[in-house]
Amino acid sequence: MITIHSERARKLITNPEYITEVNPSIMRKFPSENFNLWANLQLEGLVVKNLSFAGDLENHEKALYQAAVLMMKGKPYLLLEKLSLRECEAFLRDRNSVPAMENLAEDDAQKFQRVMLWLSQFPVPKEVKDYQFSLEKGPFYQLKLVDKIKELKEFLSSSEVMRLYTNRLPPSLVDVDDLTVYVQVPYTSDEDKAVFEDLHLLGVTMYQEESLNFIPEI
Repeated sequence: MITIHSERARKLITNPEYITEVNPSIMRKFPSENFNLWANLQLEGLVVKNLSFAGDLENHEKALYQAAVLMMKGKPYLLLEKLSLRECEAFLRDRNSVPAMENLAEDDAQKFQRVMLWLSQFPVPKEVKDYQFSLEKGPFYQLKLVDKIKELKEFLSSSEVMRLYTNRLPPSLVDVDDLTVYVQVPYTSDEDKAVFEDLHLLGVTMYQEESLNFIPEI
């Protein structure tokens, strides 16, 4: 059993500023069946602007992951990969000579490192541009598959779509089959579904293609 000695750690557990409720619209899930962890990483350029966690976390994990947030805010996000549990434990100490937590195991350190590596591999926001499909290329349905994919990727990363998905995970292209477009998007709440319907209508209007069909992939 892990014993917490640090008052600093206890305060983070009692008043968890960076531990929130799970929100699939803006959070990504850590890819593990054995660890229910979600995270929302916000970047400003290549710098960590904000970071929050949710899920089934033990008290010591709540303290350690919030320590990671406090240590990483304002720092280049690539440093996440190098951040260790030992550094976070040391950050949480009230006095250097007294460990913040007792009985942390090597498994705890390895799990923490996997989470930090996962965070460092989040997609980096690209420069957002306006998008307009040129009819000089011909009707959308006549385009080759490679050209459809190129156009749709530009559309889904455009300023028009990003405005729709403000404060949500942006959509990403999964597959294209003729005029059926499979898109990975938040699709849990009624509001998510309404935004996706707006995305579909925007696509139909952009490509002037009434038969264009967007399918959500969760």
